[in-house]
Amino acid sequence: MIALITPTGTRPTQIQLCANFMKHQDYEGEVLWVIIDDGNPSTTNFIPVDFKKNWKIVKLYPGVKWKFGMNTQCSNLLEGLKIVKKYNNIDLIFIIEDDDYYSSQYLRKMYEKLDSCVLIGEQFSFYYNPVRRGYLLNRNTTHSSLFQTAFVPSLIPTVEKICSAKVKFVDVRLYKKSEIPAEKIKFFSGENLAIGIKGMPGRFGIGIGHRPHLHLVPDPDMDKLKELIGNDYIYYMKYYKS
Repeated sequence: MIALITPTGTRPTQIQLCANFMKHQDYEGEVLWVIIDDGNPSTTNFIPVDFKKNWKIVKLYPGVKWKFGMNTQCSNLLEGLKIVKKYNNIDLIFIIEDDDYYSSQYLRKMYEKLDSCVLIGEQFSFYYNPVRRGYLLNRNTTHSSLFQTAFVPSLIPTVEKICSAKVKFVDVRLYKKSEIPAEKIKFFSGENLAIGIKGMPGRFGIGIGHRPHLHLVPDPDMDKLKELIGNDYIYYMKYYKS
């Protein structure tokens, strides 16, 4: 079994797209999907318990709801990890962020890379802003973005420690932890299994890619996005603001 943790809230457009991308995953094993929705009102009621064959859906609704200016990522990840720890047959844990693009092969191919490592991440990821129709290549050489990261259950205490410290960028801190030997971390690049999507409507993201004045390579006809995700580019066409 693999486990997915998705913190969300006040992002109705993004979570709808996220659910669609998860629905089309070609991974055939058992999946536990833990969704933490701290929005008011909730935006995850549309996800049914019988979402997909072999998938178990667990939805959590924290008592403290997100308000403008808050960063609840760490607290919500901790709530998700509490659920995952109740299962003793989890092979790999994914952080599935609600606002990013995932190819239908994402879960399967990440799982196939597991081997003997404890932490997996894709580097040199593309960020794409459909509202501005532009992109940039994230030249991250020492870590992987959280949305492109998976780890084994033995790392749960490490992730909990990071989240308990309420750091802003969990991914950067995770890959810097000295107790993870370099040979136990598997980086790969160039497959574009997931794409960072920025600037969509709803709750503002905390990453640098969301900054409105960030320099992007113009892509007015979405040619780059078509190259990266094929026909799935249609999901983002309507958000362009000229």
